This record gives sequence, structure tokens and C-alpha cells, in this order.
Amino acid sequence: MSELLVGRQPILNSYKETIGYELLYRALLTDTNAVFKDGNTATSQIFANTLFEMGLDAIVGPQLAFINFTRDFLVKDDLIQLLTAIRSENFDPRKIILEVLEDITLDNELFQALHKFKKKNFLIALDDVISFDKIAPILGQGLVDLIKIDMLAVNRSDLPELVNSIKQHGILLLAEKVETPQDFSTCLDLGFDLFQGYFFSKPETIINKNKKLDVSRLSLMRSLAATMDTQTSFHVLDPIISQDVGLSYKLLRLVNSGYYSLTDQVKSIQQAISMIGLQQLRSWMMLLMMATVDDKPHELTAVALQRAKMCEMLGKALGERQAESYFLIGLLSVLDAIMDLPMVQLVERLSLTAEITEALIYRKGKLGLALSAVIATEGGDWDPVLQLGIKPHVWRNIYFESVKSSTLIMNEVLAAQ
Repeated sequence: MSELLVGRQPILNSYKETIGYELLYRALLTDTNAVFKDGNTATSQIFANTLFEMGLDAIVGPQLAFINFTRDFLVKDDLIQLLTAIRSENFDPRKIILEVLEDITLDNELFQALHKFKKKNFLIALDDVISFDKIAPILGQGLVDLIKIDMLAVNRSDLPELVNSIKQHGILLLAEKVETPQDFSTCLDLGFDLFQGYFFSKPETIINKNKKLDVSRLSLMRSLAATMDTQTSFHVLDPIISQDVGLSYKLLRLVNSGYYSLTDQVKSIQQAISMIGLQQLRSWMMLLMMATVDDKPHELTAVALQRAKMCEMLGKALGERQAESYFLIGLLSVLDAIMDLPMVQLVERLSLTAEITEALIYRKGKLGLALSAVIATEGGDWDPVLQLGIKPHVWRNIYFESVKSSTLIMNEVLAAQ
């Protein structure tokens, strides 16, 4: 028997809009007698899990799905058989990018196989490219739609020539492992079309310790501070909500969404508190206020929400009673990127407990370990979660449920803007 862990990593365009996700997966042996012959089994299982168990739309929405494939899986009939099942589900193959791994030999056998996929309207990408000479044989075949360049492995001095050579073939370029805003800016100047990595979740600039927040962010911080203070009563929060008609509308929209599936419509904030509780209302207020920063990508808010839900469910799975604190650290984990300030400066302005502060800055304590584990899974590293004692099937359920619920909430947030 085996367990398959699945995750996703966003792929953005030059406007920092999410256009797709690379699906990450890892097969774990839970039976000592089980044997994985090769990567084909894992590839088959990711299809089965995403397309048939959860549904691809549920994990990537209307965006593209980038999936790695082994050579054997491409040249044999395994994928063709799956295609038959996919088509019976009215699936659009143009939503899948077949990623040809960097260690696959580019020969006639592979070219013939890829031609079959092109005829079925699949898109094809070459993964982890670092030199032009190796990929030159396939570029004249009219098979490749996109090339992914590994920014950590490529020789930076060779990068301009590599980009120009590929661009001459009219192929889209994706920079992967782009981890800082500075890397994003460099790749953008070089002419890359798409970007993968967590550059968008880092502060845009290195800010001097005495740097002041601009007026809009200062106002946001004041509202967040009031909202996060657990000693603050509804009578203190009420002016913040009532003075912002848009915030009131969005809060009620979230409470009345399919996330709660309430039988009766909630028509007032006080009624909402009686239904979902003041702490949950605080969390939604924080989310909505963070989403108002208009020079930040929506994916940043989506990451915050999914982290919050995963942390909350992880806390419950670990038997922790204060699941609200787990939700909060996930939600606040991107605040430094939203405010463009180091986290250590931000927590000084907020009414946070010492436990939450240490978790956000130093990743210490139970909350810090949970947050570190959740963030690690975003890059396909599931060991920190498993080391907490979480079973693979439990984590899969947590992950899929967090994607489902965060997508639902984000759709409501975007629709209300």
C-alpha cells in the first residue's frame, strides 16, 4: 500500500496574477512489502487523486495544472488510457501542461509520443532547463509551448543569451525558483513571461528600521491592532465596521456564503457574532482588511487564507484546544509581505500574545512548529508535518479541505470587491 501527498505551487504572470499551479506530489510507502518500480506509479496516482477523487477544478480552479512526467509514462500507453477516462468526464486537456523532466533523453521515440499529446491539445513544457544546446533538438519539432529555467542552477552570466535564443523560437519562458522580489525584477527585465517561487510573499524592499508606514498602511495597521486585541469588545470593533460600509457588506457576504451553509440569512453584524462567534468575526475582518492593499497580488491573500486553514486543522489534529491561535498565525504569516516591513517591527504594533509573537518571528513553540511545517509543504517538503505525528492520509484530507474552503472564501472576497 502507498500514500500520496499532494501540494501545489502558484505560477504567476508579469502582473503577479496566478495563471496556474504546479502540482507537487510525493509517494510514501506504508507497507514494507510494497515496491515502487518507478515514477510512473506516482504520476498515475496524482492523476487519480486530482482528477477522479477531488477533481482538478477543485485544486487549481480555472487555472492551468503543471504536472511532471517520467519518460516511460510519456512513451507508453499509461497516459493514453487515462486520457480516455478524462475525456469521459468532459475534461479539457488544454488545462494540463505536461512537464518533460530535465533528465529525459530527447530522441525520436519521445518526439513521436509528444506529437500524440499535441494532437490531443495538451501543452508541453521542458522542465529545469539550464542550457540551450541540450534542448536544441526538440525546438525544431514544433512540440514545446513553454520552457522552465531553473534560476538556482543556471549560470547567471549565460542567462541573457539563453533567454534570447529561446525567444527566437517564439516559446514562452518561465523562471522557476524565483524566491525574492529582486530575482523577480531581474527576470522581468530579461523578458520572462511567467514566474514560479515565493517571491511575491516576501517584502518588496529592505526597509530601514525607522521607515514609516504610508498613510493607507498605517490606517490598516491601526485597524488590525484593534481587531486583534482579544480584550477589545464588540463595542470597540463596531465603529471600525460601521464606518466602512464595504467591510460590513463583505463580512455579511462571507457569513452567508457556502462556507457556513446557514439555513437563515444573517442580516446584521451582531447576528453574525451570535452565529459564528466574535473570534471568527475578527479573523474575517483581518482577512478582508489585508486584502484591501491594492498593490499586492490576490495570491498573497489566498496563501494567507490557506495557511490559516491548514494551521487550524493541523492544530485540531494535534489535539490543541486553541485552534483559533493556529488560524491566526497562518493568516498573519504574510503580513510582512503585505506591509513591506520586517515581521519583528510589525508585531511591536499589534496586540499579540508572546506565544504568537515567537511563532511568527522565530518559529518557536507549538504554533511556530506548526507554521514552519505548513510553509515547508508549499515547497513539497512534507517531512516537518509527518514528524509532528500526522498520518499521510490525515494530511491529505487537511490539504484538500484547506484548498476547498480557502478557494470558496477567496471567491467571495474577490466577488465583493
